[in-house]
Amino acid sequence: MAAKKVKNRVNELQSQIRKLAQRFDNEREKQVDALEKQLEAARERVNEEIQRQKDNLAKLESLQEEYRTKANAALKKQIDRARKAVDDARKQVNANEARKMLLEAEVKVLKATAKRAHSLANVISQYEKDLEKRAKEIEVKVKPKKKAAAKKKAPAKKKAPAKAKAKAAAKPKAKAKKAPAKKKAAAKPANS
Repeated sequence: MAAKKVKNRVNELQSQIRKLAQRFDNEREKQVDALEKQLEAARERVNEEIQRQKDNLAKLESLQEEYRTKANAALKKQIDRARKAVDDARKQVNANEARKMLLEAEVKVLKATAKRAHSLANVISQYEKDLEKRAKEIEVKVKPKKKAAAKKKAPAKKKAPAKAKAKAAAKPKAKAKKAPAKKKAAAKPANS
């Protein structure tokens, strides 16, 4: 009886083991199927990305070619414009050669005239300085006579104020004598 119970128990355990194994196999197959589906989806995404990269590369190559063509066309236009500008400049230089010679002659005449005007200005300036000097000399000579006449008219005044007036009269004379010397010193740099 005990042996029968043990045998039944063994059979029961074996049955449970088979069920567990079956369940494990089923679960493993489900996981494998899910992994295969994920792998297939990933493979499709990778293929799509590769195709997209190829398309982008093809677009880039076509853009490069288009850019190269445009750049060459723009460069050719610039070269043509530069050549035209050089040709125009040559024509203008050739046309203006005679005018240039006339202008150079005019410049020489103007420079000579300017030199002459400068020397004339120096002569006139010196003449003005001489006239100013002469006028001051005349003023100095005239002023003492006026003061002497004033002294004769007022002899009743005190002697101290007369001395002050004499000193005041002497100061303008000294200033008048010093002024032409300063002007001569100022005239020397202007002449040089």
